[in-house]
Amino acid sequence: LVQTPNVPGIYQQARLSHQTFHQNAPALVRMFHLPRDEAKAIVATCPNCQKHPWPSTGSGVNPRRLQSCQLWQMDVTHIPEFRRQKYLHVSSTTDMFSGAVFASAHSGEKAEDVKKHLLLAFATLGVPEQIKTDNGPGYESKDLQKFFNLWGIWHGTGIPHS
Repeated sequence: LVQTPNVPGIYQQARLSHQTFHQNAPALVRMFHLPRDEAKAIVATCPNCQKHPWPSTGSGVNPRRLQSCQLWQMDVTHIPEFRRQKYLHVSSTTDMFSGAVFASAHSGEKAEDVKKHLLLAFATLGVPEQIKTDNGPGYESKDLQKFFNLWGIWHGTGIPHS
């Protein structure tokens, strides 16, 4: 029986490399053949490379014993007044530990729109361990599940009518 080493995927390799060497996004694109948006997100989510880190709420009282960026909840809100950008992706109570909320407007609610929203949220709040959503079609796609796997995020769909 031949054992093969447990080698992280290309995105995890890029994140690990950046944590050590703090390469900029173009270097990550060249070294790991990542899409530019993914490389930018890796740099933007690095606490050492952020120009303006998100304020910390401290340890405080935490009855659920959650950590920052441990659990997010997410939903899409339709706002017709935004016209073409009427789908507002809202990570409602984004970080269940701090209560921080992040929102961005998009022209659709498909997996590609959700991924764009998440990259922006990662750059602002960091990368969560878990994300809970309802079971809308944008959240159930195989493309989005692949995205979550690449980022090492557990995704659950246990929020009815959120």
